[in-house]
Amino acid sequence: MIIKYIERQSPLHSLNPLSKLWAVAAYSVSLFLIDTLAFQALGLAAIVAADCAIGSTKLRLFLFSRFLLGLAGSIFIMQVLFTSSGHLWLTVPLHWFRIAVTDLGVLKGILMALRFLNVILLGSVFVATTDPVALVYSMMKAGVPYRYGFMVLTMMRFIPLFESEMTVVSDAQKMRGLEVDRGGVRKLLLSIRYTILPLVVSALRKSEILALSMEGRAFGYRRTRTFLTTDCYSLADRALITASIAAFVLLLTFCLLGWLPPRLPN
Repeated sequence: MIIKYIERQSPLHSLNPLSKLWAVAAYSVSLFLIDTLAFQALGLAAIVAADCAIGSTKLRLFLFSRFLLGLAGSIFIMQVLFTSSGHLWLTVPLHWFRIAVTDLGVLKGILMALRFLNVILLGSVFVATTDPVALVYSMMKAGVPYRYGFMVLTMMRFIPLFESEMTVVSDAQKMRGLEVDRGGVRKLLLSIRYTILPLVVSALRKSEILALSMEGRAFGYRRTRTFLTTDCYSLADRALITASIAAFVLLLTFCLLGWLPPRLPN
């Protein structure tokens, strides 16, 4: 399930994209610097609460999907299997060897699984509540060269277009009797040939048309550009940016001074 921008009216949607980007950066740094189960669990609870504030059924299905929970479970099992340090809890006998389960392995498994869920779900909430066009324009207004911003914006515009064209090409090949979704390696190569080649030709044609259109409008003639709208930072945006920068500086200071909780041994 692909998470996309969900147009809704919520407190998170009303925030400026740059303020949310600052908060995501500060929170992501804290996830990897603080090795405590309480912090990871509270962070996950906060993200789930943010999802409830959005009120999106699609995002909620992604949060509790089998695929996501299965990946978190596999991370937990890998940590339990390959962590031999700590106090031995039990031994699982297998046919050729035995697996030693330690308390440190279980603790690291839970910690890594929670961290994985935090990172993935945080990015999902950010994507679902942030208009990509507004994000790019905010970054350009903040000082990012508009040529790079336009490149990112064009990429985001073309991705759903190519996705729909991929579906059209695949359905057209199925109507012609080509099995594009089954078979061995030979049929897979044929499927790539008969589906990717039309997409490449279409992409080259669209790129040429876009380049001609940009040249006709003298794109890149000036070093700066104007905008139709201006960014308005509300009191909540200013408070979020200030809190994010302060948290980022405090985390780095505590890390350099050794005041953070000790990290778990390998």
